[in-house]
Amino acid sequence: MKNLKTCRVNIMISNMNEAIDFYLGKLGLELLNRYGDHYAEIQAPDLLIGLHPAKNNTAYGNNISIGFGVLNFDDTVNDLSAKGITLTIQQEGWIRLAYFKDLDNNELFLAERKE
Repeated sequence: MKNLKTCRVNIMISNMNEAIDFYLGKLGLELLNRYGDHYAEIQAPDLLIGLHPAKNNTAYGNNISIGFGVLNFDDTVNDLSAKGITLTIQQEGWIRLAYFKDLDNNELFLAERKE
């Protein structure tokens, strides 16, 4: 796709204010734009996340998975845990993963490569 300019992941959410608070307040990401309760753009390193209200026929959870590569896995896990986020940690040889969910049950994860 030679004309591709940017990419984003859209997440279907149930409450715009609570979703923005989660992604900014708990995860420390940056709000780029908000268009009322219709759409918001959250910036993560090298990833634009769109928050969009779910329609009535949209299933909650299991719609997407977003991974955040981190430099200091343990500190990040401890920081998110202190903010009330429950994480499930997996270690698979060359990678450590910590799975958690947003307020609408969408799966997110931290990843640290073991070199």
